[in-house]
Amino acid sequence: MKKSFLEIIRIPDDIKVYTETSPFRFEEPGEENDTRADVKCVVENDLLNVYLNTNGDAVKYVRMRWNGDISDVQTLLGDASARILSDDVLWRSFLPHHKMVWYFHTNDGECLHSYGVKTGCNCMVYWYADPYGITVLLDTRNGSGGVVCDELLCAQIVSRKGVAGEDMYKAAHAFCKMMCDKPKLPSTPIYGYNDFYWSYSAAEEKVVLDGAKTLGELTRGFKHRPFMMIDDGWQIAHVRGKYNGGPWHLTSDNFGSMSETADKVHNFGCSAGIWVRPLLTLQHVPEEATFKSPYQSNGITLDPSHEYSRQKIYDDIKMISGWGYDMIKHDFTFLDMFGMTRIDMYGLLMTDNWPQHFYDRSKTNAQIVKELYQTIQDAAGDTLVMGCNTPNHLVAGIHAIQRSGGDTSGRHFEISRRYGLHSMMRLPQNNAFFKTDPDCAVFTEKVSKELGFNYLEMAAITGSATFASVKPGILDVAEQSRLQEIFAIADTIEYPDYATITDWTRTAAPSKFEYKGEKYDYNWYKEYQGVRHVVSWDK
Repeated sequence: MKKSFLEIIRIPDDIKVYTETSPFRFEEPGEENDTRADVKCVVENDLLNVYLNTNGDAVKYVRMRWNGDISDVQTLLGDASARILSDDVLWRSFLPHHKMVWYFHTNDGECLHSYGVKTGCNCMVYWYADPYGITVLLDTRNGSGGVVCDELLCAQIVSRKGVAGEDMYKAAHAFCKMMCDKPKLPSTPIYGYNDFYWSYSAAEEKVVLDGAKTLGELTRGFKHRPFMMIDDGWQIAHVRGKYNGGPWHLTSDNFGSMSETADKVHNFGCSAGIWVRPLLTLQHVPEEATFKSPYQSNGITLDPSHEYSRQKIYDDIKMISGWGYDMIKHDFTFLDMFGMTRIDMYGLLMTDNWPQHFYDRSKTNAQIVKELYQTIQDAAGDTLVMGCNTPNHLVAGIHAIQRSGGDTSGRHFEISRRYGLHSMMRLPQNNAFFKTDPDCAVFTEKVSKELGFNYLEMAAITGSATFASVKPGILDVAEQSRLQEIFAIADTIEYPDYATITDWTRTAAPSKFEYKGEKYDYNWYKEYQGVRHVVSWDK
């Protein structure tokens, strides 16, 4: 029998606690690390429940280790904190210092074994693996400082031992379902238009409505309405590259009443969607409710742990929902709270301007993030909510749709391949956590239409959100017919009859799929004869 599975649903072999006053070498044997904090591990119902009582100390991390021989593991695959970048989720050989966020899989050539935490946990979680054991770091920070709390259920650790011969992609999906007891899923398929990747925040109401009219005509007779998503740029305060936040009750000169716009979209036979950045504003905010964001230099960032901020966010989302929109896509929250430059060794930004604490010091960063998303969902009511730049493990069970990757591009397909296509490595989460959105297939004069249709078809057959960003007038009659065929798949496909990725364990850019007994093989490298090496998102 191969040495590749380690039982971790047991008391760890080593537990260490790192506080604001711990010595730098707290991990080394024999190092004194006096703390009043108490960590309790309880095995129950095939879970390892980890509790923390800080007893007045400010705790940043809990580090736990299980020793055991897993040297027969060949490759490992972890996840990422929020939207994945171009090389976040890769099958790797052992790289013991590489952090794998939330969960990870191991592949020994015969079995896929999985280790992780239940969704909705109360801390950030980073896994590390080496041939002699598994380590997990529970990040209980508040801002960049420690949390001070009474007994807190930090995380519920879960694992799955694979079976030789089972499909590894399906095994990964089964583990995702184990991690999420109560997924929130949309009741209808998610497909349609998004204006962003041809307009880049410069769309006008007339053009959006022309798109809704075309979309309504393409999908006439379909079972479910498509979505016409109005992305960033409709709000009054928008200066490209400098500011794209609130206030949200006023529109730019390119739009009038957003309530009337939603009505007009509905009249064309489409559902209406809209974009918002809830944490950034130009309006007055009490000083104690502001947050010194390490990412945004312009405008005021709300501190979501403060009651004033939560109420303002609630009121803004409720107002937008009340305009009649069927989906609200909220963006930038993880960046606004934690930054995006380079991460420290434990997973979050650490710079001189990083706030020591949020206003409410009694909650971890994860708890504050979850409460923010629950506030948004409560305010939205029955309106669908899509999280964009939101941590998947903290959104699961709250929002029904999740952007799984970075932005695609209407300027060159290489960006779409690196960020959108790469996000399909997270496809096992689809219909286990939420509906995954790999972002838009884009149709402009700068991007291959063939690759755009293949990308859109891939989204449709896998049961993902299936959005196209189509520059007006770019498609001829035959191409519009092709678009209609793909939307028809998105309109009718039902779980579990989704396509599976058949090269998932051998690549970070899936190209081979099987759907209804047919094999699909997409050549993503045709346009550039390989990859494009000179890339820029905005050029």
